Amino acid sequence: MMIRSIFAMFCLLAGAAQAAEKNMTAEEIKAHARQHREFADIHLQAAQCLEAGKPYKECDEALKKACKGKASGPHCGMRHKH
Repeated sequence: MMIRSIFAMFCLLAGAAQAAEKNMTAEEIKAHARQHREFADIHLQAAQCLEAGKPYKECDEALKKACKGKASGPHCGMRHKH
């Protein structure tokens, strides 16, 4: 749970910094932060799936399903190699 809190805080700070650079309104910043929380939750579920020992393919499919319509790319916005 602590890792989740730290990750969420990081996402909020990163989102706020990016929003400040773009001169976003307070409402836009809140919406941006909500989007980061959604992605954090989706990625946390994927991590927990893998940690539970489920096959990668099963966890990846669940990630793609949860992410559908929210992000582009094959890994729900994650930009690292697999």
